[in-house]
Amino acid sequence: MAELLAPAGSLDSVLAAIDAGADAVYLGGKQFNARKFANNLDDEELVQAVRTAHLFGVKIYVTVNILLADSELKDVEQYLCQLDSIQVDGIIVQDLAVAALARQVAPELPLHASTQMTVADLYGVQWMAAQGFTQVVLARELSLPEIEYICAHSPVKIEVFIHGASCVCYSGQCLMSSFIGGRSGNRGACAQPCRLPYKLQTTDGAHDMDEPQYLLSLKDLQGTTYVDRLIDAGVASFKIEGRMKGSGYVRAVVQAYSGILCAHDGARQIRTQAALEAQKLLEDCFNRTYQSDFLGNTVGRQTATVTESGNQGRFVGQGTYSKKYGEIQFVLTDSLAAGDLVKIVAADGREVVDEVKELWELSQSPAGRRVTLQLHRKACLTGKVYRLARKEDRQGGAYIMTRKIPLYFYVDADEKGRLRLTAWDENSHTAECLSDYELQLAMKRPATAAWLREQLDHLGGTHFGLADVTIWDERYMIPSSVINGLRRDAVRQLEDVILSEYVRPQAATVPAAMAAVSPAHVGTGTLELAVRCDSLECVEAAVQAGADRVIFGGESYAHTAVDPKDWVRAVELAHRGGVSVWAASPRILRQQDTDTVLGELRAAVQAGVDGIYAGTAGIFALLQEQNIVIPVAGDWSLNIFNTVAAQEYIRHGCSGLTVSPEATLRQIRTIAAAVAVPIEVLAQGRLEMMVMEFCPIAAFAGKGAKEHCQAHCRRNAFSLEDRHSDVFPVRTDQYCRSHILNSRDLDMAPYFSDLAQSGIGRLRIEGRGRGRQWIAKETRRYRRLCDGTETLLLSREDQTVTRGHFFHGIT
Repeated sequence: MAELLAPAGSLDSVLAAIDAGADAVYLGGKQFNARKFANNLDDEELVQAVRTAHLFGVKIYVTVNILLADSELKDVEQYLCQLDSIQVDGIIVQDLAVAALARQVAPELPLHASTQMTVADLYGVQWMAAQGFTQVVLARELSLPEIEYICAHSPVKIEVFIHGASCVCYSGQCLMSSFIGGRSGNRGACAQPCRLPYKLQTTDGAHDMDEPQYLLSLKDLQGTTYVDRLIDAGVASFKIEGRMKGSGYVRAVVQAYSGILCAHDGARQIRTQAALEAQKLLEDCFNRTYQSDFLGNTVGRQTATVTESGNQGRFVGQGTYSKKYGEIQFVLTDSLAAGDLVKIVAADGREVVDEVKELWELSQSPAGRRVTLQLHRKACLTGKVYRLARKEDRQGGAYIMTRKIPLYFYVDADEKGRLRLTAWDENSHTAECLSDYELQLAMKRPATAAWLREQLDHLGGTHFGLADVTIWDERYMIPSSVINGLRRDAVRQLEDVILSEYVRPQAATVPAAMAAVSPAHVGTGTLELAVRCDSLECVEAAVQAGADRVIFGGESYAHTAVDPKDWVRAVELAHRGGVSVWAASPRILRQQDTDTVLGELRAAVQAGVDGIYAGTAGIFALLQEQNIVIPVAGDWSLNIFNTVAAQEYIRHGCSGLTVSPEATLRQIRTIAAAVAVPIEVLAQGRLEMMVMEFCPIAAFAGKGAKEHCQAHCRRNAFSLEDRHSDVFPVRTDQYCRSHILNSRDLDMAPYFSDLAQSGIGRLRIEGRGRGRQWIAKETRRYRRLCDGTETLLLSREDQTVTRGHFFHGIT
């Protein structure tokens, strides 16, 4: 049966998840996890969580799913050893360095590839399997047919998100929070800029919005109607998002999906009833209203919240002002009680979020209950009433589990006449305890089965519940202190037996490296200059202006794939000028696009390109399967943030690496000094903040969806304006994905000497979407800097550009 994987941001949520029927729980410790602002679990709580979960046969997966700096790697090693020693069932990983370290110091620890690794196709799954991962979390953007295909051919278990908040950007590829405020999603500190309002703008004003709206805030995923088909597809694990939410949310959502999973093999009537009960439970949970549009391949305007980005709640009634009674009266169509948290939304958009202090019943009618409300802090408004949380879900205090392990007792005497208590559960775990007490026939009050049941039922504070008690002979006297002592010993012993017999999932064997290409020559120490282009005229401009390398193809803002004839022409232009030309690959390799990507790379190789940039891990598996032997460089979207990750990609054949744009100069120096291949950095141009399947242009300037798109993006330039009047260009590519670019150009020319002294081998100009003149100008500027014929002196800081994270690290 498929696994139901619950989130937990605290020990209480772990207990709630187990209580509600989760098969596994994922959580984070106090360090190295992508929910930095959740409560998370300290070392003692981690031990307790694992022990409790394993008693119930529930798995615990720990998130170690952030990018790591070199300064943190020793601490991570110790942490992995600690997690291994307490027998966690797996770790969820984003940084390839964590996987490499785990294979060295904790080889029995199963590895799960995080959704932050941006795996969206079978090639990506196969490559993760080759790295020793036993379970892979797919990108949330995939449709049901794509998931079905991947599951049918996957060598490892596939995990998919089934419920909870959805990021608008592909996970692991978002830099917006990082570049706006220094809080990186790749480090667990995302400030959620996608939940803020924006205005869509165009250069001609044809589609300008008058007021900002929540254009990038997606509704929450609710996949109840897809569970059965995903089970049939072979999905091994259904993941619920929500480590920032409370135990009430966790309990309700787990109950909802547990019911659907349990009903999967039942009759249609049973499955229908389970789905109805689940949806009722989910309406009461935190939600931004629901969608399942990626699974159904129907993403559009309806996928975004648009008017608000917070908790929508459950509609429970409407309030109007009664002139007769001089008060606001509400007609409730659903339950509401004192202690519930409500949101009242007025017709003019004003809203109040508060707790119901008191509620007075006025009358009952077919339309609903007529009541008046007194809120705790604020005055009431007229308007729609939404229940955000029930009183019972908001109560504090330690969570008390109601789920118990059925426990059976048998009382008798051993061959020496000593009192013996045998305990067992329904999985044949057994414990036996003896007392030195010598049995005697009772004169007045023998120990009957009824009396023993009363004594042995004192199991409060344990995870057991009394199922039955039997006794071999009811004629003997047994002091209550003796039987109670035996009970305590039996419970402790049985817990130890259950835990000793628990078998955690098996880790993969240590993988061998895939066929590698010999590393390229490091060079003479002179900085090379790479320019990325998406048109032939820009390739020509870069070559003529002095580029050493041109990067062509991949995701193009020109919205068209490179024609085979254009590859031939690009190679001719570059090689005639003594310039190498490399083919870019998309940073998103989605299952439905693999044939297109393979066709373009084959055309590039046949045309004579000098190498390929791997924008995503699946490219390595694709090239190996197709027996394409050519130098490969790791692109920045692989999130190479430390020396161990760099060495891992080199081990798999990379002849060069572009480090993460979130790395500081100090981090870059460390990486460059540790590897034997050229390190490349992005130094100039508009960097991509987000890459999305959701298209704000089609959603808000077109007909609302990509289907029957009017292609406004090809005729006009679009951008998003935030609340600070910063403008972020929006570009689309040939795969109909949207790219949000930074509001300012990265410009490191004034700090060229700092870059030159960092040990790197190559600078890159990001020139996609730029014209020939811009490419020529910037290439000539950096050419002169590389040649030493020009030195820029910085007089004052230019506020119209950004220096990225070269001097200021990320949280």
